[in-house]
Amino acid sequence: MDYNENEFKEKANRKARRIWFVFAILLSANYGSDVSKGLNTASYYFVFLALCWIPIIAGEILLRKKGWETDLYKYDLVVGYGIFYTFVISTTESPIAFTYVLPVTSLLVLYKNRKFMIYCGIVNSIIIIISSVYHVMGGYNSAADMKNYQLEFSATVLCYICYVMSIHHLNESDGAMTNSIKADLKRVITTVEKVKKASNSIMSGVSVVREISVENTHSAGVVADGMVTLTDNNTKLENTTDSSVEMTTDISSQVERVAEMIEQMVSLTAESTEHAKTSSTDLESLVETTHAMTDLASDMGQILENFREEFERVKAETGKIEEITEQTTLLALNASIEAARAGEAGRGFGVVAQQISSLSTETQSSSGMIEDALIRLQETSDKMTASMEETINLVQETYKKVTKTGKNVGKINNDSKQLESHIQEIDIAMKEVENSNHQLVDNMDSVSGIVSDMTGCISYSNEMSSRMLSKYEESMTNINDIEKTVEALMCELGIGGFMGVEDIMPGMKVQITMDGASAEVYHGEVEKQKDDRIEVNLPKLNSDLAKDRLCRMQITVGNVLYIWKDAKVVSSASQNSHLFEILVTSRPKIKNRRKYPRMDISNKCKIFVEETGKEIDGQLDNISANGFALLTKESYFKENKGAKIKITIEDFDLPKHNVLEGKVIRCSENEGVFIVGCQMPEDDNEIREYVNNSI
Repeated sequence: MDYNENEFKEKANRKARRIWFVFAILLSANYGSDVSKGLNTASYYFVFLALCWIPIIAGEILLRKKGWETDLYKYDLVVGYGIFYTFVISTTESPIAFTYVLPVTSLLVLYKNRKFMIYCGIVNSIIIIISSVYHVMGGYNSAADMKNYQLEFSATVLCYICYVMSIHHLNESDGAMTNSIKADLKRVITTVEKVKKASNSIMSGVSVVREISVENTHSAGVVADGMVTLTDNNTKLENTTDSSVEMTTDISSQVERVAEMIEQMVSLTAESTEHAKTSSTDLESLVETTHAMTDLASDMGQILENFREEFERVKAETGKIEEITEQTTLLALNASIEAARAGEAGRGFGVVAQQISSLSTETQSSSGMIEDALIRLQETSDKMTASMEETINLVQETYKKVTKTGKNVGKINNDSKQLESHIQEIDIAMKEVENSNHQLVDNMDSVSGIVSDMTGCISYSNEMSSRMLSKYEESMTNINDIEKTVEALMCELGIGGFMGVEDIMPGMKVQITMDGASAEVYHGEVEKQKDDRIEVNLPKLNSDLAKDRLCRMQITVGNVLYIWKDAKVVSSASQNSHLFEILVTSRPKIKNRRKYPRMDISNKCKIFVEETGKEIDGQLDNISANGFALLTKESYFKENKGAKIKITIEDFDLPKHNVLEGKVIRCSENEGVFIVGCQMPEDDNEIREYVNNSI
């Protein structure tokens, strides 16, 4: 139970009030019975009740107005009951009336105020003396009365001495116990500080181990998936290899068949070569024959030309015959005319003339027939000449083609010789391929066996990876249990009062959630801390709207979150409208920082080291809402864990979040490449959503 001074003051006031009430009721009842018996008057009893209950009522009002823990109540009790006690002890004849004060004064021990008790004892002793003097002046001065006065004074003083001694003893005892508790508490606080540091170290170590475990689990999962895929691929490879062996066997048989066919082709090619040689000889003879045909055709053309010339001469002679015929006809006509003139003497000459005329007619007729025949002969000669010319042209083209064919046949002969040589080489090569295929079949059998062994090894590796993955999962479970245990311990330490405002340092990240329906959230940094107030820089918070508003404050302290649910913005800290003072009146709740899923990412980045101002090239490896890992060849981080860095991510999908701050919490090396794990000073909800939507 926590010590609260006001709570104990309240308890003391309530207990004193309770006894005061009970004692007042008993005295009121007792003196009321005296009035009923006629021992006291009603007016006396009225004054008695007024002096008894008015201080009680005043005390009730005081408690309601000033609070149940007020220090004024004990003074109301002493003064009010003192007046009442003075009235009672001065007006009663009972020798034991002085003891009425003892139950009430014993309550004053509850307050454990030695000086206050001494003052009360002095005042009470004065009251005893005054009442004794009052009684002596009233005639009560016998020896017995004087002895009673002495006894009352002595008993009262002795009681107060005992009260003072008791209070002094209690205070000494409490002081010794308090000092002992303080010493123990100091040791406890020292121990708790060590526990706090150890807890933070454990949390940091657990965070590192958890991150490594998460990454290893992820890698093991990838390896396991890859092994499964590789197993499937190897199974396919084995099947493909078996099929390849079968196909290679078929190829071998086909190659053998091709080799046989090539041998046949070689023999056929040899025959074709002989045929080509024969064809070449025939073509040469054909060329010679064609040459002769060309010469004969030329001679025939010459003969035809001579025939044409002779025909022209015949035609000319025929023209002459026609001229003779015309002259004969004319001569016969003239002879007839002359015979007619001669009369009877010329009758014989007329017969001759008539015969000449007939001859001329027949000659003319024969000449016409000859001319017709010559015309027909000329036409035939023309056709023959044209045909001969065309024949000569065809013969010449044939000669050219035959000459070209002869050359081609010669080339064919040469190509056939080369083909024969190449085919022989192919035959040799195919025989070598046949031997190679036999070796390939043997090799494929070996490969098939190797693949079978590999498949078995991969299956075993897959099983080992699955076991390793299950061990990682078990490790993660244990790490989570450790985290929960340490988190519970830190929460208990926080509830016990050992974690709080004093742990807050300048530069820590703070998040303020304003109370109300809108629940606005503001982010900033701690400027300074003093007592129960924290000065924070909140750039986006309006000072006019924030003053005297309740809020929920969350501050990141290492690996834990301090959360105050009942903080209050009391004022602006200075002229700077972005600085605010936050009042906290309770201890924070302690929470371990939340764990978020990570996403693999390979964007390039620039790393800026705050302490040295150095800029380093790097590449992101993964990212989450409160941390990231990067790859770099710079060895600086291996010896500088805890270094604060700032990275700028190139081509990041969240341009407004491409600059991230972090603290190096781990660094490992893999073949010259350093894997650096960093924790961000506060959680980034947008990156959390981005990662959740991407994986």
